Amino acid sequence: MEGIRWFALALLILFAGYTVHASRTESFWKSLKTVLALKWGRQVTIDLYLGLFLFSFFIYLNEGSILLAVAWLIPTLLLGNIVPLIYFVVNFHSLVSHFI
Repeated sequence: MEGIRWFALALLILFAGYTVHASRTESFWKSLKTVLALKWGRQVTIDLYLGLFLFSFFIYLNEGSILLAVAWLIPTLLLGNIVPLIYFVVNFHSLVSHFI
């Protein structure tokens, strides 16, 4: 099981690195405008945010605190899936204990 945590950490590092690269080479706002002009772009964006809210609900279930869930939700809505990956790596054992 620990291998899954290390794999998630590797994905987090790679994803964060690619995010930094993308933000330095392309305007986020211009790209967002282009994506949101497309129907599939809007669908994917809505899908992303539904998933982020769902993960925040899982944080609430794991932590038992609405305030802690909201504290994780705010950076999640700003930064996207990087924040849930951080939560997953940091709280891996607590999350897995619900299924074992």
